[in-house]
Amino acid sequence: MLMKTRILLLLAFVVFCCTTAMAQTQVKGTVVSANDSEPMIGVAILEDGTTNGCITDLNGNYSLLVQNGNATLTVSFVGYKTQTINVNGRSVINIRLEEDTKVLDEVVVVGYGVQRKSDLTGAVASVNSDDIKNLSTVDAGAALQGKAAGVQILNTSGAPGEGAQIRIRGYSSNSDQLGPLLIVDGLKVDNIQYLDPSMIESMEVLKDAASAAIYGAQAGNGVVLITTKTGSSANGRPKITYSFKAINQRLGKTPELFGAKDWIKYKEMSGFTDMEARCEANGVDYNNPQETNWVKEVFDNSWATQHSVTFQGGNDKGHFFTSINYIDNDGIVRGKKDTYTRLTAQLNADYQLYKWIKVGTNTSIEKWATRNITHQSAYGSMLASTLLLDPLTPVYWDSVDDFPTSMKDVYNTNPDKILVAPNGKYYATSKFQNDDNGNPLLQRDRRNQKNSGFTVRGTAFVDLTPIDGLVMTSRFSYRIAQSNSHNYSEPYYMNGQAKADDYSISANANNNHYYQWENFANFNKTLFDKHNVGAMIGMSYTEYRSDNVSASATGSGGNKILSGDADNFKYLDYVNSASTTTKSIGNLPGVSTSLSYFGRLLYTYDNRYSLQFNYRADAFDTSKLPADKRWGKFPSMSAGWTISNEKFIKENISSDILSFLKIRASWGRNGNVNVLNNYPYTAPISYNSAWYQYGNNPDQYYGSYPSGLANPNLKWETSEQLDLGLDMRFLNDRLTVSLDYYNKNTKDLLVKINPVPEVYTNQTTVNAGEVNNKGFEFEASWKDHIGDLAYNVNANFSTLKNEVTYLYDDLQRITASKGGVDGTNNKVHTAFEEGHSIWYFRAFDYVGVDRETGAPQFRNHEGKIVNSSELTDEDMTDIGSAIPKFTYGITINLEYKGIDFTAFGTGVAGNKIFNILYRADSPLRNSLRYYMDNAWTPENKGASMPAPDQVATDLNFWGSSASMFNGSYFKIKQLQLGYTLPKRLTQKVAIKNLRFFVSLDDFFTFSKYPGMDPETATTSRNGGAGFDIGSYPTMKKCTFGASFSF
Repeated sequence: MLMKTRILLLLAFVVFCCTTAMAQTQVKGTVVSANDSEPMIGVAILEDGTTNGCITDLNGNYSLLVQNGNATLTVSFVGYKTQTINVNGRSVINIRLEEDTKVLDEVVVVGYGVQRKSDLTGAVASVNSDDIKNLSTVDAGAALQGKAAGVQILNTSGAPGEGAQIRIRGYSSNSDQLGPLLIVDGLKVDNIQYLDPSMIESMEVLKDAASAAIYGAQAGNGVVLITTKTGSSANGRPKITYSFKAINQRLGKTPELFGAKDWIKYKEMSGFTDMEARCEANGVDYNNPQETNWVKEVFDNSWATQHSVTFQGGNDKGHFFTSINYIDNDGIVRGKKDTYTRLTAQLNADYQLYKWIKVGTNTSIEKWATRNITHQSAYGSMLASTLLLDPLTPVYWDSVDDFPTSMKDVYNTNPDKILVAPNGKYYATSKFQNDDNGNPLLQRDRRNQKNSGFTVRGTAFVDLTPIDGLVMTSRFSYRIAQSNSHNYSEPYYMNGQAKADDYSISANANNNHYYQWENFANFNKTLFDKHNVGAMIGMSYTEYRSDNVSASATGSGGNKILSGDADNFKYLDYVNSASTTTKSIGNLPGVSTSLSYFGRLLYTYDNRYSLQFNYRADAFDTSKLPADKRWGKFPSMSAGWTISNEKFIKENISSDILSFLKIRASWGRNGNVNVLNNYPYTAPISYNSAWYQYGNNPDQYYGSYPSGLANPNLKWETSEQLDLGLDMRFLNDRLTVSLDYYNKNTKDLLVKINPVPEVYTNQTTVNAGEVNNKGFEFEASWKDHIGDLAYNVNANFSTLKNEVTYLYDDLQRITASKGGVDGTNNKVHTAFEEGHSIWYFRAFDYVGVDRETGAPQFRNHEGKIVNSSELTDEDMTDIGSAIPKFTYGITINLEYKGIDFTAFGTGVAGNKIFNILYRADSPLRNSLRYYMDNAWTPENKGASMPAPDQVATDLNFWGSSASMFNGSYFKIKQLQLGYTLPKRLTQKVAIKNLRFFVSLDDFFTFSKYPGMDPETATTSRNGGAGFDIGSYPTMKKCTFGASFSF
C-alpha cells in the first residue's frame, strides 16, 4: 500500500511538471535603439509580477522563459523610455527603445549635486554637448560664446593658444580679477582652455548669487561648472571614434589703411606741402610710388590640424571614457613665430562596486607649447608697426647704400647691430619718420621667446549610499602644473627709437600644485507623494603651493653674454662671467590654504512651490586677511512657483498650448577673495631698501622702512544680487522661453590710496568703492520637425547697465595709463569714477567741424563750444565705454536624411573702440583712411572730420571722441554643412558612423569699425579695454573634417 502511494505521488508530480512546462513560453528577440538601430547591451527585461528577468547580451539579444503566453514584459534602460509589452503568445519580440527627452525630468549640475530642472529656483544657464558639438574652437571658454544670455566671451587676442575670457553679468571690480570661478568635475581649475569641447557633457553657468553662493568667497563673478563625458554609450556597446580637421586660416577683416598715393595725398592735405621733395630725397617716385602693403607682407594663409580619438563604453555597473586630442596651429603671421601645439588626454571611469558604493576618477593630462609675436604695445610691437609704417617703405634693402644716415653710422661702428633677414637682405625702415618699431618683420624675427608646460588635473571620489536617498561623497582633487619659458634677444638698430643696445637672456621655471579635499552628503526624498525634501552639508579644504625660479643675464655696453653664437648656446648654462655681464636670479616659494563649510536646504510641495536656502562660510590664511577677519559668511535664498501645475491652469489651458510656466526669485551674497594677496592689511617692510645717516657721521648705512600703511579693517569684496525669473514652455515643449532681471551690487572694492606725506609710506589699501550691474536676459528656443526635416532655433539677448555708485570721498577718480598702454603719447585714458561706467573713456568731447574754417570744435566742461587751443584737462569728460550694453547670439540647426547644417552667429552693441594708432607727435605714420574720406574741404563743408592740416599735430583732437568708433559687430561664427553616410553602406565595412563636413568659421564680420577686428580691438590690461593699438585679429577659417566610429 505504501509503495502504491509513492508511485501515485511520483506520477502526479511528473504530470504537474509536464503541465507547467507546457504552459511556459520561450520569448527571445533583439533590442535596438530607435535613434540609430544599434543593438543595446544591458537592457533589463522583467516579467511583471515575478522576479524572472534577464539582460541583453553584447549583440542586444535576449531570451526569457515566461510563465505563459499572456505574460507582460517591462523593458527598461537608463535614459530611455520604459516599455510595457504583452507577449500575446509570440515567441519572437524585437524591441526598439526610444530616448527619454522629456524636458521636465532633465537634471542640471549645481554646486555639490544635481537638481531637476523643474525644481530650479536660481538663474542657471545650461549648455549641453549637443549645443557645442562640431564646433571648430578648441577652447571650452570660447565654446560658450553666444550660447547663454548674460555671458560675454572676450577674445582679447586671436593668436594661437590665447584663451577666451568669460564675464558673467557685467564687471564688478576695479581690479583685473573679473573672471568666474571655474569648476571641472568638482576640481577648481586655473583655466578651461585645455578642454576640447568634444570632451564636455554639459556646462552650467551659475549666474545669480543664490546659485553661486554655495561657492562663497570665490563666486563674486559667477561660477562655470563643467562636467566631462562619462562614457555611457547610448546602447551599452563600446564605441571608438576618430575625428580629423584640416583648417585653412586667413586674415578676416582687413583694416582700411592708406595706399601709397593716398598716403602722399593725405600728408599733403595735412600741411606737408613738400611731399614731392621728400619723396625725391628718399628715393621714391612721387608720381608712381612703389607700394608696400604691410598687412599682406605680415599675414598669410596657414593651416592648423586637429586629431581626436575617443574610446568609450558602459553598462549598468560602470562607465569609461578615454579621449586623446592633438592640435597643431600655425598662425597667420608669416614664419613660425606664432604657433601653438597641445596634446591632451582625458581618462574618466566609474564603477558601482556594490549597490551602496560607487567609485570613480577623472584625470586630464595636458602638454602644450607656444610661441607668439608682440602686440598690444607701443614699443617692440610687430602688429603696431604693421598698421603704422608708411606704405612707401620697402620690406627689405639690398645694400648698405640704401640705409638712412643714422643706420649707416651705426653700421660703420657696430655692424652686428644691423640685423640681416633670413633671405640675406637688410630690414628696411621708414625714411619719412622715426617709427617706434622700425619694421614688423624685424620685430617678428628678433623675438625668440618660447613657452611650454605640462599639467595634470584629476579627481577621485567615493559615493556611499547607506540608505535610500542619502549619498555621501568624499572627493580628492588635485592640479599639478609645470611650465618653462626661454627668451633671448640681441642688440639691433633701425632708428633712434627702434633699437636695443644690450644682449639679454632669461629663463623661468614655474612649478605649483593644488589640492582640495571635500566631503559632503546629499539627501533627497519624496514624502507622501507631494513633499520633495533635499539637504546637503559639507566641508572643503584646499592648499596651493608654488615654487618658481627665474634667472636672467644682461650685457651692458652691447657686450656679448654667451660663450657661443649658435642656437644651442642660447641657454643660461653658457652665460659668460665677463665684468659687463649682469646676472640676476629670483626664487620665492609660496603657500596658501582655505577651509570652508557649506550647506543647502530644499523643499518642493506638489511640484508647485519650491524653496531653497544656501549657506557657506569661508576662511583663508593670513596672507589675505588678519586672523580675526578671515571668516566670510555667504547666505542665499530662492523660491519658485510652478503655476502650470495649479488646477486653475490645468483645467482651463491645454498642455498642448502651455506646457510649463514658472516664476522664481532669488537673493544671495558672494565674495571676490582673489583681489586679496600678499598681506595687504599689514605694513610691509622694505628690507635694506634705503640709505640712512646717523648723527654727524657722514657714512650711510642700509636700512629698512614700511612701504605701506597697515589697515587692519580690510575685508574682501562682496556682491549682493537680486534675480527675478520667468520660465515658460509652449506647444508640447516645442517653444521654450526664459526671462530674467538681475540687480547686482558689489561693495568694499579695494583701492590703493596715498596717505598724507607725514606718514612716510607710499600707499595703503582701503575698501573704497561700490559698483552696480543690472540688466535683462532673454532666451528662446524652438524645436520641431517637418516630415524628415528636423530643426531647432536657439536665440538669446541680454542687456547690461554698469555704474560705479560710490568711491572713497578723498578720491575724485582713479585713472589708468594714458592711451591704454604706455608710450602712445595720447591724452585719452580710462577712469573709475562715481556716477560712470567702470573704466570709461575720458577724453575731450569732439562735436564737429567749423563749416567755414574746417577747424575741429569741442564742448568744454561748461557746455560751451570751443576750439582746441581753449581746451584744458578739466574739459576731459566721459565719452563712452568699452563695455557692451547688449550681447546676443543665434543658432540654427537643420537635419534631413543624413544631411546636417548649422548656422551660428553672435554680436555685441553699445560699446566703443578708441583707435590710438595715430600719433600727433609723429604725423607721418600710416593711419585709417576714414580721416581723409570724411575730411572737410572747401568743396565738402558738411564733413564729419576737420581739415587734415588743422589737426595733423593737434594732441587734443587725437585725444578726443574723434578717435572713438562704434564697436558694435555681428559675426557669423560658423556655417557648417555635414553629411553622414547611410548605415547600410558603412556597416558593410564595420563602421557604425561616417560623417564628412565643411565649415566656415568667423568668416563674415559686419561692423562699421574701419580698423582690423572689432572683437579683438582691445588690450588685456586692467583699465585698457577698448584701446586699439594693434592686436592679433581673429582668423577666419575654412575647415574640412571627417569622423567615423566603429
